[in-house]
Amino acid sequence: MDGMVNEIKLSKCVISENDYPFIIAEIGNNHNGDMKIAKKLIDEAEKCGVNAVKFQTKDIETAFPQELLNKNYEGPNSFGKTYREHKQVLELSFDQLKELKLYSEKRNLIFFSTPFDIKSLENLDKLDMEIYKISSFHVTDLKLVEAIATKKKPVIMSTGMSTIKEIDAAVDILDKYNCKYLIMHCVSSYPADPKDLNLRAINVLKKKYNCLVGYSGHETSANIAPSVVLYGACAIERHFTLDRAMKGPDHALSLAPPGMDILVKRSRVLFEARGKEEKFVTDSELEARKKFRGY
Repeated sequence: MDGMVNEIKLSKCVISENDYPFIIAEIGNNHNGDMKIAKKLIDEAEKCGVNAVKFQTKDIETAFPQELLNKNYEGPNSFGKTYREHKQVLELSFDQLKELKLYSEKRNLIFFSTPFDIKSLENLDKLDMEIYKISSFHVTDLKLVEAIATKKKPVIMSTGMSTIKEIDAAVDILDKYNCKYLIMHCVSSYPADPKDLNLRAINVLKKKYNCLVGYSGHETSANIAPSVVLYGACAIERHFTLDRAMKGPDHALSLAPPGMDILVKRSRVLFEARGKEEKFVTDSELEARKKFRGY
Protein backbone atom coordinates (compact mmCIF):
# COMPACT_ATOMS: atom_id res chain seq x y z
CA MET A 1 0.00 0.00 0.00
CA ASP A 2 1.41 3.49 0.75
CA GLY A 3 5.02 4.19 1.79
CA MET A 4 6.43 2.79 5.00
CA VAL A 5 5.71 4.72 8.21
CA ASN A 6 8.89 4.13 10.17
CA GLU A 7 7.56 5.33 13.49
CA ILE A 8 4.53 6.55 15.38
CA LYS A 9 5.36 9.25 17.91
CA LEU A 10 3.19 9.34 21.01
CA SER A 11 3.41 11.62 24.04
CA LYS A 12 5.35 9.17 26.18
CA CYS A 13 7.12 6.92 23.68
CA VAL A 14 7.84 6.10 20.06
CA ILE A 15 6.57 2.98 18.30
CA SER A 16 9.19 1.74 15.84
CA GLU A 17 11.39 -1.24 15.05
CA ASN A 18 14.30 0.66 16.60
CA ASP A 19 12.68 1.06 20.03
CA TYR A 20 11.65 -1.36 22.74
CA PRO A 21 8.32 -2.93 21.79
CA PHE A 22 5.24 -0.89 22.63
CA ILE A 23 3.41 -3.04 25.17
CA ILE A 24 -0.31 -2.70 25.77
CA ALA A 25 -2.08 -4.12 28.80
CA GLU A 26 -5.54 -4.83 27.40
CA ILE A 27 -7.78 -4.37 30.41
CA GLY A 28 -10.88 -4.61 28.23
CA ASN A 29 -13.74 -5.74 30.49
CA ASN A 30 -11.52 -7.24 33.19
CA HIS A 31 -12.43 -4.39 35.55
CA ASN A 32 -15.81 -6.18 35.94
CA GLY A 33 -17.53 -2.78 35.98
CA ASP A 34 -15.73 -1.81 39.20
CA MET A 35 -13.64 1.38 39.26
CA LYS A 36 -11.54 0.12 42.17
CA ILE A 37 -10.54 -2.93 40.13
CA ALA A 38 -9.92 -0.74 37.06
CA LYS A 39 -7.55 1.52 39.01
CA LYS A 40 -5.80 -1.45 40.61
CA LEU A 41 -5.24 -2.89 37.12
CA ILE A 42 -3.70 0.41 36.00
CA ASP A 43 -1.46 0.42 39.09
CA GLU A 44 -0.29 -3.13 38.41
CA ALA A 45 0.24 -2.40 34.71
CA GLU A 46 2.51 0.49 35.64
CA LYS A 47 4.53 -1.75 37.96
CA CYS A 48 5.00 -4.25 35.10
CA GLY A 49 6.49 -1.54 32.88
CA VAL A 50 3.93 -1.53 30.07
CA ASN A 51 3.51 1.54 27.85
CA ALA A 52 -0.26 1.68 27.61
CA VAL A 53 -3.52 0.47 29.08
CA LYS A 54 -6.53 -0.16 26.86
CA PHE A 55 -10.21 -0.53 27.60
CA GLN A 56 -13.28 -1.22 25.42
CA THR A 57 -16.23 1.09 24.87
CA LYS A 58 -19.60 -0.01 23.53
CA ASP A 59 -23.03 1.48 23.04
CA ILE A 60 -24.77 -1.74 23.99
CA GLU A 61 -27.88 -1.28 21.86
CA THR A 62 -25.86 -0.31 18.79
CA ALA A 63 -22.85 -2.60 19.07
CA PHE A 64 -24.72 -5.90 19.33
CA PRO A 65 -27.73 -7.46 17.55
CA GLN A 66 -30.97 -7.27 19.54
CA GLU A 67 -31.36 -11.04 19.23
CA LEU A 68 -28.02 -11.54 20.99
CA LEU A 69 -28.80 -8.95 23.68
CA ASN A 70 -32.09 -10.64 24.50
CA LYS A 71 -30.55 -14.10 24.87
CA ASN A 72 -30.32 -15.82 28.21
CA TYR A 73 -26.74 -15.48 29.48
CA GLU A 74 -26.71 -17.11 32.89
CA GLY A 75 -23.49 -18.90 33.79
CA PRO A 76 -20.40 -18.74 36.00
CA ASN A 77 -18.96 -15.74 34.11
CA SER A 78 -22.21 -13.84 33.63
CA PHE A 79 -23.09 -10.58 35.38
CA GLY A 80 -26.75 -10.63 34.33
CA LYS A 81 -29.60 -12.87 33.29
CA THR A 82 -29.42 -11.75 29.63
CA TYR A 83 -26.48 -10.76 27.45
CA ARG A 84 -27.77 -7.17 27.60
CA GLU A 85 -27.73 -7.14 31.40
CA HIS A 86 -24.29 -8.76 31.40
CA LYS A 87 -22.86 -6.09 29.08
CA GLN A 88 -24.55 -3.24 30.92
CA VAL A 89 -22.79 -4.20 34.16
CA LEU A 90 -19.40 -4.21 32.42
CA GLU A 91 -19.77 -0.92 30.55
CA LEU A 92 -18.00 2.17 31.92
CA SER A 93 -19.53 5.63 31.58
CA PHE A 94 -17.88 8.55 29.81
CA ASP A 95 -17.07 10.18 33.17
CA GLN A 96 -15.50 6.95 34.44
CA LEU A 97 -13.36 6.66 31.30
CA LYS A 98 -12.29 10.28 31.68
CA GLU A 99 -11.30 9.60 35.28
CA LEU A 100 -9.33 6.50 34.26
CA LYS A 101 -7.55 8.40 31.50
CA LEU A 102 -6.33 11.01 33.98
CA TYR A 103 -5.43 8.26 36.45
CA SER A 104 -3.37 6.48 33.77
CA GLU A 105 -1.60 9.60 32.58
CA LYS A 106 -0.51 10.44 36.13
CA ARG A 107 1.24 7.06 36.06
CA ASN A 108 2.97 7.85 32.78
CA LEU A 109 0.79 5.42 30.85
CA ILE A 110 -0.96 6.03 27.55
CA PHE A 111 -4.70 5.45 27.84
CA PHE A 112 -6.99 4.44 25.01
CA SER A 113 -10.17 2.47 24.44
CA THR A 114 -11.50 0.47 21.50
CA PRO A 115 -14.77 1.83 20.11
CA PHE A 116 -17.21 -0.92 19.12
CA ASP A 117 -19.54 1.43 17.23
CA ILE A 118 -19.69 4.97 15.85
CA LYS A 119 -21.64 6.36 18.81
CA SER A 120 -18.92 5.12 21.18
CA LEU A 121 -16.27 6.57 18.87
CA GLU A 122 -17.85 10.02 19.09
CA ASN A 123 -17.87 9.81 22.89
CA LEU A 124 -14.23 8.68 22.97
CA ASP A 125 -13.31 11.52 20.62
CA LYS A 126 -14.20 13.92 23.44
CA LEU A 127 -11.47 12.32 25.56
CA ASP A 128 -8.84 13.44 23.04
CA MET A 129 -7.11 10.05 22.99
CA GLU A 130 -3.85 10.07 21.04
CA ILE A 131 -4.31 6.69 19.37
CA TYR A 132 -7.26 4.52 18.29
CA LYS A 133 -7.74 0.77 18.07
CA ILE A 134 -9.74 -1.17 15.50
CA SER A 135 -10.47 -4.61 16.93
CA SER A 136 -10.41 -7.82 14.93
CA PHE A 137 -14.20 -7.90 15.22
CA HIS A 138 -14.46 -4.63 13.28
CA VAL A 139 -12.00 -5.03 10.39
CA THR A 140 -14.97 -5.56 8.07
CA ASP A 141 -17.08 -2.77 9.62
CA LEU A 142 -15.85 -0.31 7.01
CA LYS A 143 -18.13 2.49 8.20
CA LEU A 144 -16.52 2.32 11.63
CA VAL A 145 -13.03 2.00 10.08
CA GLU A 146 -13.66 5.14 8.03
CA ALA A 147 -15.10 7.04 10.99
CA ILE A 148 -11.94 6.22 12.98
CA ALA A 149 -9.73 7.18 10.04
CA THR A 150 -11.34 10.63 9.88
CA LYS A 151 -10.08 11.39 13.38
CA LYS A 152 -6.57 11.82 11.94
CA LYS A 153 -4.96 9.95 14.84
CA PRO A 154 -2.61 6.94 14.66
CA VAL A 155 -4.47 3.65 14.41
CA ILE A 156 -3.71 0.13 15.64
CA MET A 157 -5.71 -2.53 13.80
CA SER A 158 -5.88 -6.19 14.84
CA THR A 159 -6.45 -8.76 12.11
CA GLY A 160 -7.85 -11.84 13.84
CA MET A 161 -10.27 -13.98 11.78
CA SER A 162 -9.61 -11.74 8.75
CA THR A 163 -8.55 -12.63 5.21
CA ILE A 164 -5.99 -10.59 3.28
CA LYS A 165 -8.82 -9.31 1.08
CA GLU A 166 -10.72 -8.08 4.15
CA ILE A 167 -7.60 -6.43 5.56
CA ASP A 168 -6.93 -4.82 2.16
CA ALA A 169 -10.30 -3.07 2.23
CA ALA A 170 -9.68 -1.61 5.68
CA VAL A 171 -6.11 -0.59 4.86
CA ASP A 172 -7.31 1.17 1.69
CA ILE A 173 -9.50 3.38 3.87
CA LEU A 174 -6.67 4.12 6.30
CA ASP A 175 -4.44 5.03 3.35
CA LYS A 176 -7.16 7.22 1.85
CA TYR A 177 -7.10 9.37 4.99
CA ASN A 178 -3.28 9.25 5.27
CA CYS A 179 -3.46 7.56 8.66
CA LYS A 180 -0.36 6.33 10.40
CA TYR A 181 -1.19 2.76 11.31
CA LEU A 182 0.20 -0.38 12.90
CA ILE A 183 -1.26 -3.76 11.93
CA MET A 184 -1.41 -6.47 14.60
CA HIS A 185 -1.22 -10.13 13.73
CA CYS A 186 -3.85 -11.85 15.83
CA VAL A 187 -5.63 -15.18 16.15
CA SER A 188 -9.17 -14.77 17.48
CA SER A 189 -9.42 -17.96 19.52
CA TYR A 190 -10.15 -17.65 23.22
CA PRO A 191 -7.78 -18.99 24.42
CA ALA A 192 -5.56 -19.58 21.39
CA ASP A 193 -3.66 -22.85 21.10
CA PRO A 194 0.06 -22.21 20.42
CA LYS A 195 -0.09 -24.44 17.32
CA ASP A 196 -2.62 -22.01 15.81
CA LEU A 197 -0.64 -18.80 16.38
CA ASN A 198 1.13 -18.79 12.99
CA LEU A 199 3.65 -16.14 14.05
CA ARG A 200 5.36 -16.15 10.65
CA ALA A 201 2.31 -14.31 9.33
CA ILE A 202 3.95 -11.25 10.90
CA ASN A 203 6.47 -11.34 8.04
CA VAL A 204 3.62 -11.63 5.52
CA LEU A 205 1.90 -8.54 6.92
CA LYS A 206 5.14 -6.54 6.94
CA LYS A 207 5.88 -7.33 3.30
CA LYS A 208 2.29 -6.94 2.12
CA TYR A 209 1.50 -3.60 3.76
CA ASN A 210 4.99 -2.14 4.24
CA CYS A 211 3.96 -0.85 7.63
CA LEU A 212 4.68 -1.23 11.33
CA VAL A 213 3.46 -4.62 12.58
CA GLY A 214 2.71 -5.95 16.04
CA TYR A 215 1.10 -8.92 17.77
CA SER A 216 -2.11 -9.24 19.77
CA GLY A 217 -2.17 -12.57 21.57
CA HIS A 218 -4.84 -14.67 23.27
CA GLU A 219 -2.68 -17.62 24.34
CA THR A 220 -2.45 -18.35 28.06
CA SER A 221 1.38 -18.42 28.19
CA ALA A 222 3.52 -15.34 28.85
CA ASN A 223 6.50 -16.93 27.10
CA ILE A 224 5.40 -16.85 23.45
CA ALA A 225 4.59 -13.19 22.76
CA PRO A 226 8.10 -11.80 23.49
CA SER A 227 9.48 -13.85 20.59
CA VAL A 228 7.61 -11.71 18.06
CA VAL A 229 10.28 -9.01 18.36
CA LEU A 230 12.58 -11.42 16.48
CA TYR A 231 10.19 -11.07 13.53
CA GLY A 232 10.44 -7.28 13.70
CA ALA A 233 7.17 -6.78 15.58
CA CYS A 234 7.22 -3.45 17.40
CA ALA A 235 4.10 -3.80 19.56
CA ILE A 236 2.59 -6.49 21.79
CA GLU A 237 -0.92 -6.50 23.25
CA ARG A 238 -2.12 -8.98 25.86
CA HIS A 239 -5.26 -9.10 27.99
CA PHE A 240 -4.45 -8.20 31.61
CA THR A 241 -6.13 -9.22 34.87
CA LEU A 242 -5.48 -9.17 38.59
CA ASP A 243 -6.36 -12.86 38.89
CA ARG A 244 -7.01 -15.34 36.07
CA ALA A 245 -9.57 -17.12 38.28
CA MET A 246 -11.77 -14.03 38.66
CA LYS A 247 -15.36 -14.09 37.44
CA GLY A 248 -15.69 -12.84 33.87
CA PRO A 249 -15.25 -14.10 30.29
CA ASP A 250 -11.69 -12.89 29.58
CA HIS A 251 -9.77 -13.46 32.82
CA ALA A 252 -8.70 -17.04 32.07
CA LEU A 253 -6.98 -16.05 28.79
CA SER A 254 -5.36 -12.95 30.32
CA LEU A 255 -2.00 -12.45 31.97
CA ALA A 256 -1.87 -11.69 35.68
CA PRO A 257 0.85 -9.26 36.88
CA PRO A 258 3.61 -11.91 37.18
CA GLY A 259 2.98 -13.01 33.59
CA MET A 260 2.91 -9.46 32.25
CA ASP A 261 6.14 -8.73 34.12
CA ILE A 262 7.76 -11.70 32.37
CA LEU A 263 6.46 -10.55 28.99
CA VAL A 264 7.84 -7.04 29.38
CA LYS A 265 11.27 -8.14 30.59
CA ARG A 266 11.71 -10.93 28.02
CA SER A 267 10.55 -8.82 25.10
CA ARG A 268 13.17 -6.19 25.98
CA VAL A 269 15.93 -8.77 26.35
CA LEU A 270 15.03 -10.32 22.99
CA PHE A 271 14.87 -6.88 21.40
CA GLU A 272 18.44 -6.22 22.55
CA ALA A 273 19.53 -9.69 21.37
CA ARG A 274 17.96 -9.28 17.92
CA GLY A 275 20.93 -7.48 16.35
CA LYS A 276 21.37 -6.84 12.64
CA GLU A 277 20.92 -8.93 9.53
CA GLU A 278 24.65 -9.26 9.01
CA LYS A 279 27.47 -11.37 10.40
CA PHE A 280 30.35 -9.51 12.04
CA VAL A 281 32.88 -9.81 14.86
CA THR A 282 31.55 -8.01 17.91
CA ASP A 283 33.70 -5.87 20.16
CA SER A 284 33.02 -8.32 22.99
CA GLU A 285 34.66 -11.12 20.95
CA LEU A 286 37.97 -9.33 20.35
CA GLU A 287 39.59 -10.50 23.58
CA ALA A 288 38.79 -14.18 22.88
CA ARG A 289 39.84 -13.77 19.26
CA LYS A 290 43.21 -12.42 20.40
CA LYS A 291 43.62 -15.18 23.00
CA PHE A 292 42.70 -18.16 20.81
CA ARG A 293 43.81 -16.96 17.38
CA GLY A 294 46.61 -14.57 18.28
CA TYR A 295 45.09 -11.66 16.35
